[in-house]
Amino acid sequence: MDYNVRMSQSKLADNNKGRHVGLPLLVLMFALIACNFPGFSGEVETPPATPNPIGTAQSNDSTQQIPSIEPTEQASPAPTQEPTIAYTPTFEESSCEFYVPPGYNPTCGFLTVPENRSNPNTRMIRLHIAIFHSTNPNPAPDPVIQLSGGPGSSATDLVWYHFQQGADRFRDDRDFIFFDQRGSGHSEPSLKCPEREDASVTLLTQDLTLEQQSQLELQSMQACHDRLIAEGNDLTAYNSAASAADINDLRVVLGYQKINLFGVSYGTRLALTVMRDNPGILRSVILDSVYPPQFNLYTSLAPNTQRALDELFSACASDALCNSTFPDLEEVFYQTVDVLNASPMRVPITEPNTKQPISIVLNGDLLVDLTATAMYRPLYEGKIPRMIYDLQRGYANPFLESRLELYFDRSASRGMTFSVQCHEEIPFDSLDEMIAEASNAKPQVAHNYVIRFEMLFQLCDMWGAGLGDAVENQPVTSSIPTLIYTGRYDPITPPAWGQIAGETLDHSYYYEFPEGHWVMRSDSGCPVEMAAAFLNNPVATPDGSCIAEMGGIPFAP
Repeated sequence: MDYNVRMSQSKLADNNKGRHVGLPLLVLMFALIACNFPGFSGEVETPPATPNPIGTAQSNDSTQQIPSIEPTEQASPAPTQEPTIAYTPTFEESSCEFYVPPGYNPTCGFLTVPENRSNPNTRMIRLHIAIFHSTNPNPAPDPVIQLSGGPGSSATDLVWYHFQQGADRFRDDRDFIFFDQRGSGHSEPSLKCPEREDASVTLLTQDLTLEQQSQLELQSMQACHDRLIAEGNDLTAYNSAASAADINDLRVVLGYQKINLFGVSYGTRLALTVMRDNPGILRSVILDSVYPPQFNLYTSLAPNTQRALDELFSACASDALCNSTFPDLEEVFYQTVDVLNASPMRVPITEPNTKQPISIVLNGDLLVDLTATAMYRPLYEGKIPRMIYDLQRGYANPFLESRLELYFDRSASRGMTFSVQCHEEIPFDSLDEMIAEASNAKPQVAHNYVIRFEMLFQLCDMWGAGLGDAVENQPVTSSIPTLIYTGRYDPITPPAWGQIAGETLDHSYYYEFPEGHWVMRSDSGCPVEMAAAFLNNPVATPDGSCIAEMGGIPFAP
């Protein structure tokens, strides 16, 4: 099916006026990947890169043993995977391919599953697994399995960050399992696109026209596509339904009867897919920053960003210190966007991979995106007003520089992102609808997204991810106990998405926090403690009284 829809010639002509308008596609497609990349939401210490073999760290749980790795039943592939093939998933222990925080001794290994469950000639692929055993001598029989965002983020590389933010609280009662979804992290094969990452410096530092940007982006992604195909990868096999079947295979080989899921951002969409395809294996589900299948991410990008910006400006106006220090913040922001789109400024930074000095072309579109990603956490949202006022007077402060450095992160699997989104998201979007919805935002916000929408369809036409079933665009109905978290300031998965997802989840509990994206990593222990109580008794309404004690945005002077 060719779902490449073309923008009208008049709109294209209008969008191509000037040399500086435009934002590299790496920014647009990185929106959800950033959900599970700590740097986009908070400057945190990077862990050592050297893997820890099993048993090299001091352990709090060294007496725990992995359940039987012999399959206890045949895996049940997702309905959207039919027709199916017969196979036996296996698990093989190995060293941990990620940084293991001191004091932990997980059991690591690789889950082997078919790449394409409907192809009798398919090869087997390996998914990297880490089992952090419970510290309880009599743990609950149902583990928590963490589902990372993106799609394309590495779950295992973020273990240290989850634990740093208090999520190891779950190990008090049950095993906590992390796994790199197919195509991502340390799983094999990897669908990373270094060809595309190599182009980032040129795209962000050179004075390119939109046509030149588009050509470079498409060429780099074409090179990645061609290499992945030449290596024997089936790009139609990397999607939510396939990953949902992987989760069931993981449960089978580890000998668990029931599991609990904890999904963040895209991980919530994957969790909802499991709820749809294999509901019988689930005891409970936690959805943090909900991305339901019935909502089209890219159609909603501009209005969702606008909503979050409005919340930020309103919060500043209501805060005595912020309002007096940064009066008329909303007006100043949009004026600054207009000025930078008309005349971009050069911002010198150190490219984090090469450690070489480079100069970023900062236009208004990039400022809009940079501001949106900074709103993922209130702590950093509080620094936005000062950043805007400094830019108004031509000064790029250290916070701005640190945000620009994050655009050179190479940890995400961009090929996995496109394989999922080109399979089950973009085919159900339309260019006309994207443009129409963007018109509901202010022109400065709408422009940031509209200028790149057409390329999404061009890239998906090239990528060849296959077309998902219509069910991939429909609400999930379930009676499984589900805890739903949303953040008031979330710029990518707004509270309304969590509320509406809950309408078809008969046994769900909904809570909105004064947070951004990925509520569970709040500096407050409230979300984690509520989740721990829910896991211990999913049929009881969690006590959310601690939410009232949480602060709002800590605005910096």
